[in-house]
Amino acid sequence: MMKLKLAALTLALAAALPAQAALTHNEADITNALVADFENFDGFLTTGPETVVPGIIYTSDAGSELGAYIRDLGSNGVWGVGNHFAASGAIGELRFTFADLTTGAGAFVNHFASSVFPFSVVVSVYGDNNQILESHTLSIDTDEYGYNEGQFLGITRTTADIRSISFKGNGVVVDNLAVSQPVPEPETYAMLLAGLGLIGMAARRRG
Repeated sequence: MMKLKLAALTLALAAALPAQAALTHNEADITNALVADFENFDGFLTTGPETVVPGIIYTSDAGSELGAYIRDLGSNGVWGVGNHFAASGAIGELRFTFADLTTGAGAFVNHFASSVFPFSVVVSVYGDNNQILESHTLSIDTDEYGYNEGQFLGITRTTADIRSISFKGNGVVVDNLAVSQPVPEPETYAMLLAGLGLIGMAARRRG
């Protein structure tokens, strides 16, 4: 009896713990991803809110740009050769808010850097009440003479509790924002097939 009580208590405590989070540099960890590439914008200076793709809303600080096409990142090279992206001002935040809670989000990112001071980017995810669920500060180091180089930065969770993701820093640039979409459970597929079957039967009876 005591062992059963201890097992029940352990399960209850595990359920009460916050969802485990992980920083990832692998875009494949953002499963069934909806991707925003910002190619539908062209040099649009805005703080938002703007819908970048259905289900993803962009907001930012002053000086930010959707569909930016050129950025000098100092010792981290240049962005914008042949593609559009989202860019913050000299110092600021780019935030993307999701219509549905998700288990993971991330993007291809870089930031301004110099040989004297490398600077950094802060990637954070927020819950439904705008509370920070997870936050990481990283310095990205790419070739001074490179083009469109960067690193994928994402955060995954074991439960779908991410409402938004933000990237903050000096001259932050973001492209190919990826957000995990829910995968229907097998039961959902079964109900859908059953519904289609009923519709087919009804159509045959009418015929």
